[in-house]
Amino acid sequence: MSEPKSSVLGPVKGYFTSKDYRFYIIAAGSGLILAGASFYYLRTPKPPKPKTRSKRRSSRPAGNADAGKDRGGRTKEEPEAEEFEKYSSVQIDALPVEKRVTASQILKSRGNIAFGQNNYQKAISLYTKAIEFSQNPVFFSNRAACYYNTNEYAKVIEDCNNALQMDPLYVKALNRRAMAYEQTSQYEESLHDFTAVCIIGEFRNENATASIDRLLKKVASIKAQEIIQNRKKRLPSTKFISSYMEAFRKARPYMVDEEQEGDEFYKAAENFLNEERYEEAMNAYGKAIEVGCSYMAEALNMRGTFTYLTGDSKGALEDFKKALEIKPDYVQIYVKRATIYMEQDNADHAYREFDDAIKIDQNDPDIYYHRGQVYFLNSMFDKAVDEYQRRIELDPDFVYAYIQLAIAQYKNGSISEGIKTCRLGLQKFVKSAEMHNYYGELLADQKKVDEAMEQFDKAIELQNGNFALPFVNKAMLCFHVKNDHAQAEDFCRKALEIEPESDIANTIMSEILLARGNLEEALKYLERYQEVARTESELQGILEYAEAARSHIAFKRRYPQHADRASSLAR
Repeated sequence: MSEPKSSVLGPVKGYFTSKDYRFYIIAAGSGLILAGASFYYLRTPKPPKPKTRSKRRSSRPAGNADAGKDRGGRTKEEPEAEEFEKYSSVQIDALPVEKRVTASQILKSRGNIAFGQNNYQKAISLYTKAIEFSQNPVFFSNRAACYYNTNEYAKVIEDCNNALQMDPLYVKALNRRAMAYEQTSQYEESLHDFTAVCIIGEFRNENATASIDRLLKKVASIKAQEIIQNRKKRLPSTKFISSYMEAFRKARPYMVDEEQEGDEFYKAAENFLNEERYEEAMNAYGKAIEVGCSYMAEALNMRGTFTYLTGDSKGALEDFKKALEIKPDYVQIYVKRATIYMEQDNADHAYREFDDAIKIDQNDPDIYYHRGQVYFLNSMFDKAVDEYQRRIELDPDFVYAYIQLAIAQYKNGSISEGIKTCRLGLQKFVKSAEMHNYYGELLADQKKVDEAMEQFDKAIELQNGNFALPFVNKAMLCFHVKNDHAQAEDFCRKALEIEPESDIANTIMSEILLARGNLEEALKYLERYQEVARTESELQGILEYAEAARSHIAFKRRYPQHADRASSLAR
């Protein structure tokens, strides 16, 4: 847990998972369709039920209007429907076009009846014969529905392809092909088809969002696992690491009389750490551990910390375990392990770590701040307030405790208390850009736009323009409140000039570009954030939005003449 990740306007942690996908899907034009086990099947009108034949013979003479019809009501010139099933290709070719169309419709209607009776093989035969008489996308789509019910998914896809060649906007064929693609694990293809169904249908099908949400999660999960497994571990941005480090008090190692071989590496690592040269610091701590140093517990703590920041929680826990074997009363290790367990959704382990830390040193302020963070991120704001207040009692000079306390009070319904804490923090930390920034967020949440902008500008001024987050917040105000997308984009670009790897800046930039219809560029920012995402769950959230954008891009390429249909829906 580093600096506050839970700002009022939009938390960095869990940013994607806390958002409503509908906005992004519609903004990207990629929101989608169908679902459940019930699908469209055959929506063509069924033939009327035949009239019950009277048991009495007609009393009319042979030359009346009924003359020339057999007892089944058919004209003598019209063959029995069963006879059409027996026609050879030569006989079919010999018929005039209108006759072939009429026969095909009769066969299709009989196929519909067979389908309704769950006699799929008979229906397949009838639709196949109908296709021989007349090529019609409906016949292919209906036969695809039969194949779906007989689990012949490759044939479903083939028939839908044929239907869509004749009618690219045929929603039922797109829908059935999407379902078959999903059954054959072709999830991206399924997602793209469902996207087209939703856009063409103008998002009227409420089942669409549920189906697309399912597929987005599935595609993103598969890709996230592959990326995490195959990519090289890397540290997050310098700003992120600095914020994380600031959330812990610096514990100086015990001084020793005799130095070991690795002590020079350890000292070099400490210097790199102070200079924010984090890659070099991580490597130097590793060297100190390899050759042995006088401060092994401290070196293992720091290497474990950097390992955790690369997203390797397992490796971090191994280093932390070794550090505790050397120094069992190392409180900071317990706190860091607690945050890892909470990130792994293991709340029992996390709270146990905090309890163990308190048993060692109940006056260590870090314990209460980070336990407050855990409570906060689980929306237990009343408990978070208590923890932050305890942190301030033990160490009143930690600005983030005031910030988090103010936000927790605010979100717990004590708005006036939250504002009061912010103002107290501003008096105590006059030159804190962070304090002004987060106070601005509270004001922004109250729609006090001008006052919020003043606070963001003050934060930027205090950091000589080198503070990305206030620019991001200004962008969000312009975007969500002022509806000034162009200005929002400008502010976001300034933030990214300062901190190119900022997760929140890349996130908001992609959101703005999606809304403006610039999907290709939005995707670039999502992919940039994807490269630095630390955890699989965080990466999956990013990928869900990226896949939504890709689906819309695919729609525009497949249906360039209809691209404006999605754009108009996005506005």
